[in-house]
Amino acid sequence: MKRFYLYLMIGVLSISFLVSHTVYAAKKPAAGKAGAGLAAKIDPNTYPAADEKEWGQLIWNLRLADQDITDFTNYQSVDEQGISASRYTVAFSAYFLAAEQYHKFPAWRDTIQNGFDRINKKMLEKNVWGYWTHESLGITKFEPNMDRPYPENKNPVSLGNIMYSGHLGQMINLYQMLYNDRKWDAPGSIVFKLDDNNQFVYNNKSLQDVMFLQLINNPVPGIECERNAIFPVCNLHPMLSWLLYDQMHNTHYFEAAHPLFDKFFASNFIDPKTHSYAIIYLIKQGMVFSSWNPKYGNKMDDMIEGMVAKGANFNSASIDGWIGTFMHAWNPKLVESLWPYRKNFQVIKNPDGSVDLRKDDFAPDAYWGFFTMGVAEMGDESLLRALHKTADKELSPVWIDGAYHYPFMDKAATVNLAAADSETKTPAAPEQKPSPSSSGMSSETAKAEAPKNDAKGGLCCSGVKLRTKEHGNIANMKTWPQHSDLIDRQIALSRALPKNGMWTMHNKPFDMAHFSEPAITGVDMTKTALKRAIYDRSKLALIVSTMPAKSGAADSGFKIVNLDTTKTYQLTIDGIKDAEFNGVKEYDVTLGGAKAHDLILKQL
Repeated sequence: MKRFYLYLMIGVLSISFLVSHTVYAAKKPAAGKAGAGLAAKIDPNTYPAADEKEWGQLIWNLRLADQDITDFTNYQSVDEQGISASRYTVAFSAYFLAAEQYHKFPAWRDTIQNGFDRINKKMLEKNVWGYWTHESLGITKFEPNMDRPYPENKNPVSLGNIMYSGHLGQMINLYQMLYNDRKWDAPGSIVFKLDDNNQFVYNNKSLQDVMFLQLINNPVPGIECERNAIFPVCNLHPMLSWLLYDQMHNTHYFEAAHPLFDKFFASNFIDPKTHSYAIIYLIKQGMVFSSWNPKYGNKMDDMIEGMVAKGANFNSASIDGWIGTFMHAWNPKLVESLWPYRKNFQVIKNPDGSVDLRKDDFAPDAYWGFFTMGVAEMGDESLLRALHKTADKELSPVWIDGAYHYPFMDKAATVNLAAADSETKTPAAPEQKPSPSSSGMSSETAKAEAPKNDAKGGLCCSGVKLRTKEHGNIANMKTWPQHSDLIDRQIALSRALPKNGMWTMHNKPFDMAHFSEPAITGVDMTKTALKRAIYDRSKLALIVSTMPAKSGAADSGFKIVNLDTTKTYQLTIDGIKDAEFNGVKEYDVTLGGAKAHDLILKQL
């Protein structure tokens, strides 16, 4: 009998062991087994992703950010007064990096953050804002008496010049929202040094103040770009600067400012008959310069009338796209109500199915980029693909060491109505200056010294030779579209923006929890080409997708960080369970670089 009970107990214990082992195995399948539990329910292709050209443009912009801060090679400008000025090229580089960070790579921060930070610092260089000492005297074409009635002002943000300060404010506050880095809030963090005797010191708050006080103290609720001239497009950027600043600082600049500006905009800058936008409001004349009123209210009107008679178009695709992209971030109802009219007017469908845009005499070297950005924000995918196809055909893009960009093209003779007094003549092609960080960048085959990954350099492209292409032949610019380095950044931004992308980025900022969620770091962009890096809080999952590396690298990888040591994680790669682990803060991943991969890290 005792032996019977002994056998019975052994049998019960054996069954218990088998049951418990079966339960454990269900929780932790063997590595390499397909059907990795909850991760199998997550489809990476439902999340935003960059394509090969977008990734190539990201590499290009980060590579430029790695240049010395004082090096403006590949920020070429015909002049610092017109739309090709470096302030715009630098700013739109920042907007592109911001959109990439927010929409495609929110869970991969270090490399883009470093590039964005350097772009912001470049915006503070005197090369970018030093023009204001001259332009503060006034632009004669905007004055009723064609004179220059203003005293010289060396401070680039204190009065007017919102075409610079508005961009700077938005750039700084996008950076702070994306990275929770409040360095620009510190006293004295923004310094404009003209020379040893002239230095102007601000921080984020005082910059917001100086812009806001101009808006509410001016005769109309807008801020001047040039003296006496309010460009509505430039006033979009302080609005978004205030919106972002308020969200982070619990202030009310935007709440106070935008109703005033919106009313002013609706009553002055929209033609109720054609639904087109005006270009400039002239304060002393009390009128707008527009396609329906192409006048400055001075002696230039006869010349402008002659231009219109010869077919000049001031119904501007640049203005349409600029407003369509940025004003949509806070006034989508107005912008969307007008967009069909703007699209129907500007877009020309060719018999072969390709697409062109009407010539734009306001910004002939940037209108294609501005309008394409607006199409992206509106979410018109078929038109966006057609515009990209035309750009890739007509604007001579190049691949250089994994980077994709549209090289600077010399500008043909145009009349730049936004520029200073002396630039109605055909400008000479800018001289290609050697980069301080390179051994010469004037030909497509000339190779520069590799950017250094030190305190002055970045994380993007250590070990990659930086090369560029010569300026385009000016003969190419006798046809449209023309372009400058600005259009290169704008097309990049149009690739980065999903539908409502600018709206989402400014109205759904990253919260504090975002910065402690799982993310990746240590990406070598010469070996790893990312499509996406996104943490889905609702599914407790990190989704990372890669493309085959152009270098054909045998392997690549990165580190997963911000792991909770009290949680268990399941890692699947290409639908196959790779690992299950807990008790660690970081985890290294190695991937084959020759093919695309989808990685899902799921918290269990």
